[in-house]
Amino acid sequence: MTLASKFEKIGCEVKSKYPMDKYTWLRVGGEADLLVTPANATQFKEALDILHSSKINWVVLGEGSNTIVYDRGITGVVLSTKKLKKIEILEDQKVTAETGVILGTILNKTVKEGLTGFEFAAGIPGTVGGGVFMNAGANEGEIKDVIDRVWVWHDGREIELLRKDIKFEYRKAHLPPRSVVLKAKFALKSGNKAQSERNVKQYMEKRNETQPITMTNTGSIFKNPPDIAAGRLLEELGLKGYGIGGAKFSDLHANFIVNCGGASAQDVLDLIETAKKEALSKRDIKLETEVRVVGDIK
Repeated sequence: MTLASKFEKIGCEVKSKYPMDKYTWLRVGGEADLLVTPANATQFKEALDILHSSKINWVVLGEGSNTIVYDRGITGVVLSTKKLKKIEILEDQKVTAETGVILGTILNKTVKEGLTGFEFAAGIPGTVGGGVFMNAGANEGEIKDVIDRVWVWHDGREIELLRKDIKFEYRKAHLPPRSVVLKAKFALKSGNKAQSERNVKQYMEKRNETQPITMTNTGSIFKNPPDIAAGRLLEELGLKGYGIGGAKFSDLHANFIVNCGGASAQDVLDLIETAKKEALSKRDIKLETEVRVVGDIK
């Protein structure tokens, strides 16, 4: 039985030679050998078991909002969480959400229920899985501020991790190596619905004014170094609006790379390397990327 047949047998949708420029928000990247999309959490864990017992390379992707795929594509399997959208609002002001749930969906549902604490996620692209993995944050808040516990798949079994057992830092959660987020529980509070709505509106208006949301992009490229915002640093280095091929640093916010049309992954990566070299040589600052780069380099 082929690997694709194994996934199909458990009910997953399987596509061969899938162009990843159709998957990622930045619209760059080559083909993946297989794109596997489970329909529910059971299929997701069964697919992970299949991958664990095989020797093939694999990667889990959510919405592809914070990901760059190399132009040569991905040898192996992309396991997509796009159909894992279950959310449950519990009586104790806690919320459970599967790994594929978009953070903005949790925000909208909890505000409607009169819960507060998730407003910081206004405008953050991505899903629960990616959000937990990188401790996503904005608007003076982070995932770590509301997380109660996380369930991960690790080495063929499901593990429950309490908040106190997870070390979080800026844009990173220390989860077991090669573990995959299955779902998370968030602890919120009773709030003022009208005030929460006003806060979200304010956050979104600011985001719309300062970020290139109408252009194809992949969110913030670099983590903020100490003492200066990455966007400000790049602007001071003269990189705002600077482009290579079909990609450029946004004219609106320098810490965003936008696809102006026909950009390659290499165009984007060359921009990233240019910024790193400029920051190091001119300001002695070592920039670190927020975006995840996956696939085949050569």
